[in-house]
Amino acid sequence: MLALGTLMATLDISVVNIALPTLSRSFGVALTTIEWVVLAYVLTVTGLLLALGRLADRYGRRRIYGIGLAVFTLASLLCAAASGAPSLIAARTLQGFGAAMMTANSAALLIVSFPPEERGRCLGAFGAMVGAGLALGPPIGGVLVQYLSWRWIFLINVPLGLLALALLPGRLPADPPRAAAVRLHLPGALLWCGGLVSFMLALSRGPVRGWGAAGVGPLFAIAAVLLAAFAVTERRASDPLLPLADLKGPLGIAVTLSLLGNLVSISVGFHLPLYLEEVLGFDAGRSGRWMVVLPLMALVLAPIAGHWSDRWGARPLSVVGFLLTTFGLAMLAGMGLTPHPTHLLGGMALVGVGQGLFAVPNSRALLSAVPPERLGLANGLQGTMRNLGISGGAALTAALLASRFGAHGGGTLVAGTLAPADRAAFTRATAETYLVMAAIAACGMFLATQRGRPASSPPGRGAPRPGV
Repeated sequence: MLALGTLMATLDISVVNIALPTLSRSFGVALTTIEWVVLAYVLTVTGLLLALGRLADRYGRRRIYGIGLAVFTLASLLCAAASGAPSLIAARTLQGFGAAMMTANSAALLIVSFPPEERGRCLGAFGAMVGAGLALGPPIGGVLVQYLSWRWIFLINVPLGLLALALLPGRLPADPPRAAAVRLHLPGALLWCGGLVSFMLALSRGPVRGWGAAGVGPLFAIAAVLLAAFAVTERRASDPLLPLADLKGPLGIAVTLSLLGNLVSISVGFHLPLYLEEVLGFDAGRSGRWMVVLPLMALVLAPIAGHWSDRWGARPLSVVGFLLTTFGLAMLAGMGLTPHPTHLLGGMALVGVGQGLFAVPNSRALLSAVPPERLGLANGLQGTMRNLGISGGAALTAALLASRFGAHGGGTLVAGTLAPADRAAFTRATAETYLVMAAIAACGMFLATQRGRPASSPPGRGAPRPGV
């Protein structure tokens, strides 16, 4: 049941991208307007995850998840029925609200539904569904848009959502009684949401409008002021939205690694299609087939890594995962103008395997670093860092690529217009961008070595119980 909800929420991140040109033509609006179909969803999810996680700690995780599933299903129907860009963007905002309620509680519900020695295995299966959603989104979206209609990328959620709602009462345990009510610190929630949305909006606009644009600088300034105010109010609150003191220990390490892992992996998914099409001359279909390699590797490794984390803990898997990611990014940095297919495939596969080894054990460690009454907080924080890593990684990759392209003699970087003489500059910019990402992955590997060592074996079990 949780798998269905996760599959829908993940698919709706990747499946819509393929339909943006079609939506632009159907509604007769510019791509800069229709991109809000994606941004409205992502910004809503990111801004609300932490507050909704805490809300679930107060009112019950199953209850909030169920409401979110119903809202998401209804909003999917409204998206399919949209008559124009404004109504579609509004429906996507509502859909993001439902997705945030589900995402803020899905992994936490898994944690409380399984004994500690089986959590890695169940989180591995959960991670496999995330990988499946990311891998299947582009090809499914392409088929639906080409042969049916863009409306079907939303309509497919409706029967899945109704099925998940029907299964929910029998598949998830009832919410336990609360010994003491958890209060939502509303000023902190508003400051966090406003600061995070301003920051995400600046990151999304920067690569398109330029980092020196008048509309981007003020957004960063607003984000800095709001987030600084959030830190001040949280330190003074009796029941803070985000206990900042907790971030100094294992939770802080897991959160930072989640941010770094998503940041470096999205650099491949965001930029490599440009390299395949602009330098190697692939068409969009062939490029899309190559891009399945990374999420497919992560999909295969997720359940295996979950099983291994039950036995050995998060530390060795995180270290090895970031080590392989570093090597993979370094390989991609050396592709050049005419890479051998095995060179390209090897680099992508190493990044995919590395992130597959890292993601599930790190999720297990993050959720194990807090007491049960704060699982909603940890789950919301994990989702927030994932989205921040994705947005920040895409923005950083775009900024590095554009600046280094210009430094090597290229002009304004616009996809589809590269002259043959500019391909060498683009290739050198690609190499330097991936070397920076490899250095960030190496920092993640060092941070992963700072995790605590596994504790002693739990009673009645032979395998050691993993630490965080």
